[in-house]
Amino acid sequence: MESIGKIEVYTDQFRSAIEFFQKDDQMQFNASLLLIINIGEHANRLSENLRNNYPLIPFQQIRGLRNRVAHDYTGIDYEMVFEIVTKDLPELKPHLIYLLRSELGAGNFDPEELNAARQSQFYKHVDFTAFAL
Repeated sequence: MESIGKIEVYTDQFRSAIEFFQKDDQMQFNASLLLIINIGEHANRLSENLRNNYPLIPFQQIRGLRNRVAHDYTGIDYEMVFEIVTKDLPELKPHLIYLLRSELGAGNFDPEELNAARQSQFYKHVDFTAFAL
């Protein structure tokens, strides 16, 4: 959720893929790619059982994109990335909120970790009210 929140901040001002790609010598583009890798890394750490419980979340595609960005960094199509960050991630976000709320409610995620994250400056881009039970 933090990576998506940061990507939202980094891309909110852009209306075209080329503008996103070129702005500040590709700084927002490159930062967004790193955050996409981070999302894929975290998706890969989830258990297969948990991933299977949420079939609306395209975990395999998320991990595949992570691998593609990490291993073919200079061959990444900036228009594809712009579509992912402006269309796909906003569609993914409510599914991730649902997963987090469900797993917290079931007692499968530690609420103390959530509270620690809520207090951390690192997670300032996460809307924690979305996880209220």
